[in-house]
Amino acid sequence: MATNNQQRLYDIVPIPNKGTGVIAIQDIPKGTRIMAEKPLFIVPTDIMKRGNEVVEKHITQELKGLDKDQQRAFLSLHNCHGAKFSPFLAISKTNMLGLGSPPVGGGLFIEASRINHACNPNTQNSWNERISRETIHAVRDIKKGEEITISYIGHFASYDERQSILKDKFKFDCACEVCSLPPDQRMASDDRLATIHELDQAILSAGSNVKLGLGMVHKMLSLLETEGMYNSQVYRAYYDAFQMMAATDDKARAGELIRMALDHAKVVEGKDSETVKRFERLAADPTSHMAWGLYGRKRTQEMGPADKDSEAFKTWLWMK
Repeated sequence: MATNNQQRLYDIVPIPNKGTGVIAIQDIPKGTRIMAEKPLFIVPTDIMKRGNEVVEKHITQELKGLDKDQQRAFLSLHNCHGAKFSPFLAISKTNMLGLGSPPVGGGLFIEASRINHACNPNTQNSWNERISRETIHAVRDIKKGEEITISYIGHFASYDERQSILKDKFKFDCACEVCSLPPDQRMASDDRLATIHELDQAILSAGSNVKLGLGMVHKMLSLLETEGMYNSQVYRAYYDAFQMMAATDDKARAGELIRMALDHAKVVEGKDSETVKRFERLAADPTSHMAWGLYGRKRTQEMGPADKDSEAFKTWLWMK
């Protein structure tokens, strides 16, 4: 599939104890678009809600419209459900990826579907509605020969929850780097993930107490860094902080925070994603946010320290 420079960066190969997987065939820098793949077909959300029989009929009709090579490629994909469902439905349930958040449907991708799971993956998969493709971006540097991974589940599940979900939906026991940690380190990771989830739920409840809200965001970002998680949750946290500053008419901090959200969004979704375009508009004019001045207007505007790498800047930004 296409990459930023149209150079193929990966190969699809057998992976021990995993069947087939995707490996990097050269070093891949963080932020690189590895794949941008069109779906073989889409099952819209309204179809999914109508039950397996309707979904299977839709898939069958979609497959009839494909050429023989595409049909063979579909049938070569893994089926983790065995005879529980018909072959077409079972393959689709095993391999479809959600399109957007909230999803507008599920897409079947021949190459992206080959990417195996890791609980702390080295890429982020995203549906780019502007180009109608599923994109895969490196969220950290990936070495030549390293397996490329995505997460099949949500960000904050504990070890036991992850194992249960993966076993139920995909019929495997996860032995990724995080799940293979010694018990004490795994429990510490679970505690961090639980705290991240709690903070994520509580941030906007801080309301006009922006110092409290910023403290929550800063702690959350610190925990995400400790976990080595560099995914969409990072830019969402910065965006939450931006919204707090927008509501209090704090132009300087709002401007800095939306630019941080924008920088992170470019890494995990690419410069052409709808999220990036929206953040670019807000970075150009933070006051255009619908919540601007919700908690009142400032008589004077302060500016932060010029050195943005300094401790003084961080102290100012997070109101420590």
